[in-house]
Amino acid sequence: MALVAPIQAFTPTAAQISQFQNLPKAQQEQLARQYGVDVDSLLGGGSAVSAPTQQAPVLERTTSNQTSATATSQNKNQTSGLKSFGYEALSGAALGFTVVDNLPVPLDYQMGPGDVVNVQVFGKSNQKMTLKIDRDGTINLPDLGPVSVAGQTFEQLRAQLVGLIKQTIIGVDVAVSMGTMRTMQVYIVGEVSQPGAYNVNGLTTITQAIVASGGVKNSGSLRQIQLKRKGKVVSELDLYDLLIKGDTSKDVRLSSGDTLFIPTKASGVELDGEVVRPAIYELKGRTTLAQLLALAGGPKPQAYLSRISVRRMSSIGSQQFTVDLKQASGRNFILQNGDEIRFGEVSNVLKNAVAIRGEVVSQGAMNFTSGMRISDAIGSIEDDLKQSADLNYALLVREGNKNQDIEVHQFSLLKALSDLNSIDNLLLQEKDQIFVFNNGLDLNYWGAEKSINLARQKGSVLSNQTNISYIDSETGAEIVSQEENAIGTFSNSAVSATAKQQQGSRAKLLEPIIERLADQASYDAPALLVDISGAVKFPGTYPLVKNATAASLVVAAGGLTEDAYLDSAELSYRGIENGRLISEQINFSLKDAISGKSLVSLSPQDHLAIKTRPDWQEGMLVELQGEVVFPGRYTFQRGDTIKDLIGRAGGFTEFAYPKGAVFSRERLKRQEAERLKYLNAQLKQEISNMSLRRQGASSSDPAQALSVLDQLDQAEPVGRLVVNIDKAMKGDELANLMLEKDDKLYIPALNPVISVVGEVQYGSHHTFDPNKTVDDYIASAGGTKRQADTGRIYIVKSNGSVEVPNNSFWFSRKYQSLAPGDAIIVPINTDYLDGLSTLSTATQILYQLGVAWSAVKD
Repeated sequence: MALVAPIQAFTPTAAQISQFQNLPKAQQEQLARQYGVDVDSLLGGGSAVSAPTQQAPVLERTTSNQTSATATSQNKNQTSGLKSFGYEALSGAALGFTVVDNLPVPLDYQMGPGDVVNVQVFGKSNQKMTLKIDRDGTINLPDLGPVSVAGQTFEQLRAQLVGLIKQTIIGVDVAVSMGTMRTMQVYIVGEVSQPGAYNVNGLTTITQAIVASGGVKNSGSLRQIQLKRKGKVVSELDLYDLLIKGDTSKDVRLSSGDTLFIPTKASGVELDGEVVRPAIYELKGRTTLAQLLALAGGPKPQAYLSRISVRRMSSIGSQQFTVDLKQASGRNFILQNGDEIRFGEVSNVLKNAVAIRGEVVSQGAMNFTSGMRISDAIGSIEDDLKQSADLNYALLVREGNKNQDIEVHQFSLLKALSDLNSIDNLLLQEKDQIFVFNNGLDLNYWGAEKSINLARQKGSVLSNQTNISYIDSETGAEIVSQEENAIGTFSNSAVSATAKQQQGSRAKLLEPIIERLADQASYDAPALLVDISGAVKFPGTYPLVKNATAASLVVAAGGLTEDAYLDSAELSYRGIENGRLISEQINFSLKDAISGKSLVSLSPQDHLAIKTRPDWQEGMLVELQGEVVFPGRYTFQRGDTIKDLIGRAGGFTEFAYPKGAVFSRERLKRQEAERLKYLNAQLKQEISNMSLRRQGASSSDPAQALSVLDQLDQAEPVGRLVVNIDKAMKGDELANLMLEKDDKLYIPALNPVISVVGEVQYGSHHTFDPNKTVDDYIASAGGTKRQADTGRIYIVKSNGSVEVPNNSFWFSRKYQSLAPGDAIIVPINTDYLDGLSTLSTATQILYQLGVAWSAVKD
């Protein structure tokens, strides 16, 4: 039999498969074990037995991921961490037996035995032929006999066949195409991962064959790969030409019986540092430092070319050379095997320059000239500064001594650029850095149309409609806005977010200066930092500048806010007395300090506190809704009461029902939210404990407790406060509450409805009937459920108060009668759910939240 036996890889041809299928089963299994192939794939289970098709340039090879990983690990230098250049491009996972149906065949492809061509004759007669080149180099044409084509290129063969057929058969056209290419055996030996014999097709090149063999070992040469044919070297490939220059002229196609030989690497050097491709490079012949640098892609911009370090190991020991690449002698420095070359980095110290950072149009370094001032570095306010630049506060940071300790100078950009003779127009020195800060104003709002759209999103423009209605989630009131083209204002949260963003920008620019001052502090020299707090735009820590005063620190903090108290401010300073740290405070007139009437100097670690005006509060607004003559939002001052508010609103309308008033307070809302979180956590814990008790026992399912837990997660606090409006209007001191910021009061219209909620068959609302009792209303709701706790039924009054009956409540009839807007609550029996003690409280709160304004919203 004619099966070829390669050493490491085996891919049979179609003829070999046909012979294999005719062998007895025992011989098939023996040959399969010998060549490491799958019997099923050869007998028809795999694609290898399919009709002949064009195959990939390289056929199957027996590699594994482990081999690839080994090759990769070999390419890593154990001491420097550098990789050998070029080896990764030739290694990888196995290509496998890949079938390509439409692989283009070049015209210069040399035909040989085993190649198949397709010939189609059409016109006067039609005929399609598949012709295979025999071992003697001929093709047998029907009716024409054998035609010798051995040694021809595909282009020559096509021209010969077309001419011969047209000459023999008159009136026909001929089309010749390539069919299946021949397979041939080549040998890959030397320093490769898997040396041996490989079956490849006629288009396979040197590099493709090397990749099929698993790549070159780290010990192999990439620059002297030899192609041997009949014992002679016919071509030598330097892979560096291919990898670096893209030159494929030496990557020739293989022929049957060729041998690829990978010799060992003769010499190599390590190149590290500021070059484009640091790696271990193989040397070829006499190599200079300039030639090696070209292989590595050249130096990086920051490479220091005047001091290149070359370390050489020789028989006399280790030698160190310092090479200047700017000189011809340095560029022509001859390298030797084992040299270690390192390109260092130039100093990043700013020389002959000053730098500008922050809110400038173009920040960075600029050329320094003697006599240069602030106005020379920043030409004009309009052209060189951003709109957000703080014109009143800027810093000049300067290195003051050989230890590179910095000192900070404060100046006004407005004065420096408006008056060139101003003391703020500081004289610059080499390596000075100018910091321009954000003024805290969101000036982008005043720009184009997109800014108007942004304002709409934030709430600046509310609506152009004449009527807007919504349900207030805290009082249940339906609010109708009838203000056409109403213009609102930014909410406090939006203003706060903008202020925080601008403050963060200021702090970020100050951070490196503050860290530098803190690092250079010592026992004899405290950190040159001061703090400011209180009624300023940007409170925090600031550098202590030269000749710093309280007034300059206020300017650094963005200036005073509108609530600042000018009559008095407090300065706290620290000092050492008898070896002990002491702290003292002084009070001074902030107005005099800012105006210049008094000078308050600052020292390291001082703290300046700017006080707020007494009784100052922002956003003193309350909302009055419902049945009053003039509902809306009202400003108030501390001490105003509910009676005062209703009086200013014109009093009640004729439809008002003051007993059902809903009063919501923001402070109580926050407390209620915390209470809901606490109950939620408690209920989760009890459900968890109950689940442990239920293991192995027969008990009810806690699904209803879990549903209550879900409701608690979604419940929104309303912060309702029970008020008695009738008493408040009569001047009762206890009932007439003082107003607080963001209070809401809703006076509903009379709504004769009684609500029944909780564990009843059908939670519903009923028309108020003074003759009906609690039992009557529960009966109207279908009666109680099995899990209802009938002994703890209670009533939530329309004003939010809760009435709990005594044991004889339902029979004695000695209780306050039901009123419009009341809600009857039937709670769940907690014993029904394995005694979850928290569930009772949770359900009560949920019911009260649910009926907090149920009497007024329906």
